Amino acid sequence: MASHWVVDSNCFIHLGSMARDGFLSDLNDILRKESTSLHVTPGVHDEIRTVRFQRWKGKPNLLEKFSQTLTTVSVSDGEISNLAQTIGEKSSPQDVDLSLMVLSSKLSQEGHSVTLVSDDYKMTTTANKVNLKFETCPPSTFLQRLADQGDDRQRSRLRSLSRRVRAAEMKYAISRAGQYDIQKKLTWMVDSLLSTKLVADSDVDDQNESDESALVKALIRSLRGERVKNSYINKLGSLPDSCSPVTKLDDHLSSLTSSGNLEDIGLAYEECSDLLSEVLEATGLALAPLGEELAEIAHRAMAGYFYRTESALGMLSRMSGNFKRSRLHLSRALSNATLVDDRGAEMRAMHQLGLLALASKNWKRATELFEVADRQAQSISANRLAHLVLASVASHLSENQENAKQYLKLANDILSKNKPDAVNVLISVGTSLLAVDCPGLAIEILDEAMECAIEVGLDDELDLLAETLLLANTALSEREQSQYEGLRQLLDDLNILSSEIKQEFESAITDIEAKVESLSKPLDDTWKDWQPAAKLIPEGSDMTVIRIERDESGRVLVVSHHTEIGSVGIWLPEGGVEASPGNIIQLNQSRIKVAPPTKELQENHNIRGIIAIEKPDAISFGARAQEILDDDDEDELSSSQ
Repeated sequence: MASHWVVDSNCFIHLGSMARDGFLSDLNDILRKESTSLHVTPGVHDEIRTVRFQRWKGKPNLLEKFSQTLTTVSVSDGEISNLAQTIGEKSSPQDVDLSLMVLSSKLSQEGHSVTLVSDDYKMTTTANKVNLKFETCPPSTFLQRLADQGDDRQRSRLRSLSRRVRAAEMKYAISRAGQYDIQKKLTWMVDSLLSTKLVADSDVDDQNESDESALVKALIRSLRGERVKNSYINKLGSLPDSCSPVTKLDDHLSSLTSSGNLEDIGLAYEECSDLLSEVLEATGLALAPLGEELAEIAHRAMAGYFYRTESALGMLSRMSGNFKRSRLHLSRALSNATLVDDRGAEMRAMHQLGLLALASKNWKRATELFEVADRQAQSISANRLAHLVLASVASHLSENQENAKQYLKLANDILSKNKPDAVNVLISVGTSLLAVDCPGLAIEILDEAMECAIEVGLDDELDLLAETLLLANTALSEREQSQYEGLRQLLDDLNILSSEIKQEFESAITDIEAKVESLSKPLDDTWKDWQPAAKLIPEGSDMTVIRIERDESGRVLVVSHHTEIGSVGIWLPEGGVEASPGNIIQLNQSRIKVAPPTKELQENHNIRGIIAIEKPDAISFGARAQEILDDDDEDELSSSQ
């Protein structure tokens, strides 16, 4: 079967008039079993919005019933226009059909096997004309291919439905005989059925793939210390011993993430990087003498370990302020995730890469990364809200307002169904944006989280949001305040407030703004003599890095935030700082001097004072260890122990 089906409106119209109750259950079961999915564009939604299942009790709306089955992907007007020009305006299909062709082509370019389901033969001829790399078939053949993958009862029901749809397709084609030559279309319809039968009858390659996949799974179980059948052990030969060094990686990550706080991010990175090099060298030496087939099995089995390690190195790099190195590690993580076909891992890696693209102001790449992350989320029924919101934001920043609105509408649908969950997702998104030094974007997202939290009465989350928004507003520099013009107006549609809740929200924001203003005034007390740090910063309390400012000479000003003091700058003239927003600062009993800020620093960074440290090596930058891996990666790490 195709790894992805792209389905046009006519197929759904056929299903609405002919499919019986229970069809969706059969469909979802087969899609899940075959790890495949159905894709549409928003234009299809518009064309089938009023279609109903005529043979179902109560005639329910088809689109509503399909909501959990379809993966909806937006396609820009520019992409549709480009394809239309390539094909030729007079011979090109309608815009919705063109959007489906663009989507099919994009999925194909991502390395998927794609079949476009449509009884519009014009889509096939035009796709062939411009050499688009996807297959086409009519709805009846689509249903026949589904039937071939079902159990006996599903096969009977779906083949019956396929025959009824085929009869309707033939009847329509024949009715148009006076308008155009239908022979080629009928030949195409028959050929698609014949090719389906040929594929179903040929199982040699599938069996080989099944054998290889079984060996990969057996090797993974062996590495985890689980029981494996002797028949597989014999086939694997020396692979379990050759690959065993990779288990050190998960052991190390487990100890790292369970340590609470990382007191030295640079040291944690070096230790993890050194261990990865050691493991790669050991496994490389062991696998080098083996043949290609066994080596491929080994690499697929080890890919999960390498994915988690590269992800951790990517996050540690980000925490140390080296976004370029972070991107390299996360890209490697994504590459390893594809080896084990772990869509969840691919989704998480792409989301982190999207955040880095936002930080570098590469709006177009960020949009693409969040779009694909969203498609992966749909394929595994994961929560899509974070990807959709950020895809909307990135689309807006890249001046694609149509896509921005489409993604936001989809996000609104998800948020409206479960606002308590949405609050936690949006808090996580806002915190992630702060960590990549995007406080302006973080504020817009956190505002939406606060609206939802007020609506559903989440007091604990409201306290956290008030503190986080205070930090974000303090971190917002003068030059950023006008950078995201129009974004507030866009995000206002994410959550629609009643007038009563709106007043409560505005009151909460006013309180935060008043506190920001009070914490933006220069410190009342400064001193030129060395004094204990506790004179300014209460013992046992931490400061959080807001941003790192470096001048041409490499000297560093660490702009930091304290919940009681506000924003202060820590002056480190020798530089050499590896830190990033969100890091925890500890002064380790060093004495300090405090000077008033310059007017420029106060205006640009809301700094209340400048701190000089007597012993610069006494300052340390740490982070929360649990932030190194996502929750799902933590679960996978636990299962491998």
